[in-house]
Amino acid sequence: MNAENTAGKKIRSAAVISVLLIGLYLTSLYSYLLFHSLAEIFSIIVAVGLFMIAWNSRKYIENDYLIFIAVAYLFIAGLDLLHTLSYKGMAIFTDYDYYANQLWIASRYLESLSLMAAFFFLVRKNRLSLYTLFGIYSTIFALIVLSVFYWKIFPVCFVGGVGLTPFKKISEYIICLIFVADIALLNYFRNRFEPKVFHNLALSMVFTIIAELAFTFYISNYGFSNLVGHYFKIFSFFLIYRAIIETGITRPYDLIFRELVAKEKHLAEAKETADVANRAKSEFLANMSHELRTPLNGILGYTQILKRDTSLIDAHRVGLEVIERSGKHLLGLINEILDLSKIEARKMEIQLSDFRFSSFLTAIVKMVQVKAMEKGIGFRWELATDLPMAVRADEKRLGQVLLNLLSNAVKFTENGEVVLKVFNGKSPAADPAAVRVRFEVTDTGCGIDPSDIETVFSPFTQLSTPSRSFEGTGLGLPISRRLVEMMGGALTVNSAPNQGSIFAFELPLARGTAMEDSENLPQNMVVGYEGKQKKILVVDDRWENRIFLVNLLSSIGFEVGEAATGRETLDMALEWRPDLIFMDIVMPGMDGFEVTRKIRNSPEIKDIRVIAVSASHTRSPDDIISESGLDAYIPKPVQLEHLFALLQKHLNLTWIYDENQVPKVEAGNSEAWVLPPEEELCAIYKLARGGDIMAIRNRLQQIEEMGQEYLPFVRKLRSLADMFQIRKIRDLLKPHLQTGNP
Repeated sequence: MNAENTAGKKIRSAAVISVLLIGLYLTSLYSYLLFHSLAEIFSIIVAVGLFMIAWNSRKYIENDYLIFIAVAYLFIAGLDLLHTLSYKGMAIFTDYDYYANQLWIASRYLESLSLMAAFFFLVRKNRLSLYTLFGIYSTIFALIVLSVFYWKIFPVCFVGGVGLTPFKKISEYIICLIFVADIALLNYFRNRFEPKVFHNLALSMVFTIIAELAFTFYISNYGFSNLVGHYFKIFSFFLIYRAIIETGITRPYDLIFRELVAKEKHLAEAKETADVANRAKSEFLANMSHELRTPLNGILGYTQILKRDTSLIDAHRVGLEVIERSGKHLLGLINEILDLSKIEARKMEIQLSDFRFSSFLTAIVKMVQVKAMEKGIGFRWELATDLPMAVRADEKRLGQVLLNLLSNAVKFTENGEVVLKVFNGKSPAADPAAVRVRFEVTDTGCGIDPSDIETVFSPFTQLSTPSRSFEGTGLGLPISRRLVEMMGGALTVNSAPNQGSIFAFELPLARGTAMEDSENLPQNMVVGYEGKQKKILVVDDRWENRIFLVNLLSSIGFEVGEAATGRETLDMALEWRPDLIFMDIVMPGMDGFEVTRKIRNSPEIKDIRVIAVSASHTRSPDDIISESGLDAYIPKPVQLEHLFALLQKHLNLTWIYDENQVPKVEAGNSEAWVLPPEEELCAIYKLARGGDIMAIRNRLQQIEEMGQEYLPFVRKLRSLADMFQIRKIRDLLKPHLQTGNP
């Protein structure tokens, strides 16, 4: 497919070039002067473009070769411009008709000798002063122009009605010989160039020689030989473009990495370059965060709305939970990438909180189990029974590390299994109130050569094998190591090629306050509020963001209006007088900050509550609220619990709940169940011993179709299967199996 795309691209490029050349030839039939002007303008644009791009890239170029060529072609373009303007028929220089021929020879001498001198800078160790280079070429340029136009001492190159002078012909042959020497030097230094660059440069010089030979035959400035010579000049300059601009400069990765290798000894300069790149990266990540959070706001927002629908069947509800978990995981990855700049700047802080350890590990296991099942490999987890019920740690950062290690293990494992082990460490914690917990992630993947183990912890380093390479940013392991160190541990790895890897770390975790598992608690569903109807204005320049909030708020009794611009927001606020505005921050024209300031400065509407809803996170929410006059801030994607809490606070609402709409987990006492036949229980027990979740779900579907009396039993086991609680399924079924059954 790639070969076909490349061939198609070449065919399209050839077709475009052919059309342009034919069009250029047709202009010569209409007016040779027009043809000549277009041909010369093309070469001038290429030369000036070469200078601009090479000049702007000079900080990445260690040797002066390209810079020298770029400066030379800038002055060559100046001579070619004067050559074009002085051409007979342009009626600009009227005192002499053949300045153009003199300027042509001068320009070609300058071009051929510059290409020869450029090779000197391939071996020169000391960098050339650009001011000196500009001074030299400015002097040469001035002398040529003065000798042609003012002193009029430049040899005559063309005589009307006669043709070329001996000086012109001999000069063309000398220029050809210089280009032959240039080709010989290019071949001598060919190891300094990429193959494609070398071939394009060599072919460009050959075409220039052909062009110069063509210019030795014409008698009239408008003759066929002159036309052919300009065509070959176009070919020559096009190949210079391909060789230097497209191949040598617009391949930034090749260029940057070549120069970074040479700049390792210049640490101070490298630091300055890295600082510039980090600032650009931070700006890029902030912009990409906004663009990624916007669609996630719709995905996670509507997932939360759909989960409120009590008519959903269990299979659909499970699917929504997978979508929500995956969306939240993607959101977590975005946050982690943004945190990279904080880690590099040593501004990352560990945020401690109490959380239920078993629920935390179960959530991690559920996400990784899906990835392993999709890839067709095994995934086991071994959680010690004496782990603390609740711990005090940074839940987000610990989860980030575990997900990264487990995701890597799944990615690099083609056959076999991945195993997560969590147990109490052997060494006691320094704090008597804490316990050391050891985490181990084992895989049967491709493994790592011992010499590369430290390398994989370097930023932007990717592991690859002779047979394939793996996608990724190369940031996960460096970030994970740093986070583990910040949490008081050390990330280690034991690996060998084709024998898998074991990543492990121990952390001192303080025992937290025991809490009930929030995943098993029924949550009240908001269906309305007490009191008179409130008005809410939803402001966002993107329809998909507005419609999510409009549908949600309308469904619970609010009167909702919409605005897409800052001006429209102010008009509606004055006319409609909403009780609260959900304000997007980033909008074209008048942004959310400016709209809020205008609202606060307007006596009629200054008391309207304004809550920011934005995907931009360049500043902390507290800073945004304190500096802009906003009442609160909600990051995208919007979480309903946060949204309802802010509405209740700022509108002084009393929510109305509908307990009947809450999908509750079956409390389920097995003594009250109607059990299916024992052969069905035995079949499910065998499947549970094998860890086959999909087969268990299919068997439960069959049992559900056997009769409604088995529905409580099916729901309970399906809930455990969705949570991957294989051991609990076995423990639940075992008392109901006869002795001798598995």
